[in-house]
Amino acid sequence: MTLSESLKSLRWFGFLAAACVTASAATTTVTTVAGGYFGDGKPATAASLAQPTGVARDSHGNLYVSDTYNCRIRIIDVAGTINTFAGTGICGYSGDGGPAKSAKISNSFGIALDRSGNLLITDRARIRQITPGGIISTVAGNGTFGYSGDGGPATKATLNYPMGVFGDSMGNIYIADSANYVVRKINAKGTISTVAGNHTAGFSGDGGPATEASLNYSYSVVADGHGNFYIADTINNRVRIVNSGGTINTYAGNGQGGNTGSGGPATSAAIGGPSGLLIGEGKLYLTGEDVWAVDLNTQVINITAGNGTEGFNGDGNPALATSFRYLFGMAFNGAGGLLVVDSYNDRLRQIASTKIVSTIAGGYVSEGGKATAASLNFSNYVDHIAFDPAGNLYIADMDDCRVRKVSPAGMISTLAGTGICAYSGDGGPATSATLSIPQAVAADGNGNVYIADYGNDVIRKVDSSGTITTFLTTLTASNGFTLPAISNALAIDGSGNLYSSDSIYAVWKITPSGATTVVAGELYDIGYNGDGIPATQAWLFLPNGVAVDGVGNVYISDWLNNRIRKVNTAGIISTVAGTGTGGFSGDGGPATSAMVSLPMDVAVDNKGNFYIADWDNYRVRIVDSSGTIETLAGSGNFGYNGNNLPAHQANLFPMGLAIAGNEVYVADQGSFRVREIH
Repeated sequence: MTLSESLKSLRWFGFLAAACVTASAATTTVTTVAGGYFGDGKPATAASLAQPTGVARDSHGNLYVSDTYNCRIRIIDVAGTINTFAGTGICGYSGDGGPAKSAKISNSFGIALDRSGNLLITDRARIRQITPGGIISTVAGNGTFGYSGDGGPATKATLNYPMGVFGDSMGNIYIADSANYVVRKINAKGTISTVAGNHTAGFSGDGGPATEASLNYSYSVVADGHGNFYIADTINNRVRIVNSGGTINTYAGNGQGGNTGSGGPATSAAIGGPSGLLIGEGKLYLTGEDVWAVDLNTQVINITAGNGTEGFNGDGNPALATSFRYLFGMAFNGAGGLLVVDSYNDRLRQIASTKIVSTIAGGYVSEGGKATAASLNFSNYVDHIAFDPAGNLYIADMDDCRVRKVSPAGMISTLAGTGICAYSGDGGPATSATLSIPQAVAADGNGNVYIADYGNDVIRKVDSSGTITTFLTTLTASNGFTLPAISNALAIDGSGNLYSSDSIYAVWKITPSGATTVVAGELYDIGYNGDGIPATQAWLFLPNGVAVDGVGNVYISDWLNNRIRKVNTAGIISTVAGTGTGGFSGDGGPATSAMVSLPMDVAVDNKGNFYIADWDNYRVRIVDSSGTIETLAGSGNFGYNGNNLPAHQANLFPMGLAIAGNEVYVADQGSFRVREIH
């Protein structure tokens, strides 16, 4: 594996439990300035989805999609019009016994139809059911995260982030109780039991009782009608089968990532982490890095869609020449084809019987209108934002493979990128060029905008005329060590020098001519080895954000060290926030005695304050010029809960930060919006 591939493999896939700390009242407000478009009542291809995960098709041809980060279930009728079927868009729990459209749901992942046509959905620590008439109720889980209740009513049991659900023809409901590392079953009488997994993460047990085996984050489960059920044992890179006698075995996957072994035995293939499962037409379909199909008679596996390259390369391509990005749920389209949720591309895709791929829902961007009527596509990378001196906001709309620009009047346009994830266009208009996973932007005082084109291992530059070029391909240290110009954070100083994090080892200074030097960190060493030393001798651990103040001090969000570090003008590094232990504490006291948790970004203003995207604490925090830390915004809870709320009552999942005047702006991963704290 190359160094570039190693850096890109450091992804943190999953979800986090919300903190349970109540903040005091605040006088500031959090307002959306970009993103948040839905598109109900419009053609599904003119709508926006936010990391959808599940799909189901009913007997009338209606499609249901779990619009996960929008906290909605969407319905697409046979005419192709999309609407909301369940959820208000405000994440929470309410509404049992009433219309599903008036209920609150939270980040539903798996969905399925049962034998009576009811829609089953996962809802944090619950499984809920929506009747064909649109009435919602809870069928499992009491809302408390945990593992209890076997042998009793399912509604009194505790679940732990179930990701998948399936209803069989006998009236049983299977639950992939993911963070409990088990599969549970609710029988037709409503009694819950564990049918696979020993509640311990790992891999073991093939050939023995399923309840004594170890699973590792099972994302979905399906049954075949013959007494067998199948488990997407995601982190173990396998699909497991439990037969009618309760014995478990590996059915597909050799435990390795990747996409090798097509055309051979299913257990010899490297399928990556399977997430979605579907049975029908004599095959078990599974989504990993690609779409696979296992012949149920021969157990031979084949790739049926996907080219092994993550991204979006457009519609109209043959299935085996199409790029996807994190595939999840599947359903049959009723015409010999397959529907698949292309989650990080925010689309529902169709693999037609002709093996041509198209988008049938999602993917809407918006150009030239109000930024609040547009959609953005953030994911589990770092999504950065920046302002230029004229007050234009730039957004690294990374999973759309674009950089967006929001004018001071609030109008949005694309600065660079076409939406196709690739590498092309140097020397021409930036709007005709292709980017791949742009993670960060920075603008200087001369009209130039720099783009961390992370997926292409380069830094690009868009000049004041709109022409794009590749600015930098290689980072070279003084000792001759080199890295690809991978960057997940950018900042610029008053002299036009660019500061870049290479995402794992170091922060670099890049002159306008492209000369590079290390500012902080040692190449090929990660961790924490102390403060008060030359910054070039200090170790960092996945620095995700960088900022520079007016006098030349450099601030670094040292992510896995749970610290904000500062490099002064003499080149000495110190910790200015965080203790090194992840957690939440310290408001009202010294920032160096406070705990932060996985800080994603840092920003500085012209008054001596700096700001922290305290990601795992779901807060933005401020450290004033005296070194005192406070929560500026964020309730400590996950999931969008409304606009124009008092800052301490607003739910945030902060990624990138930027300062404009006296206002703080945050890229909110939890709502796919850019929000202003004012």
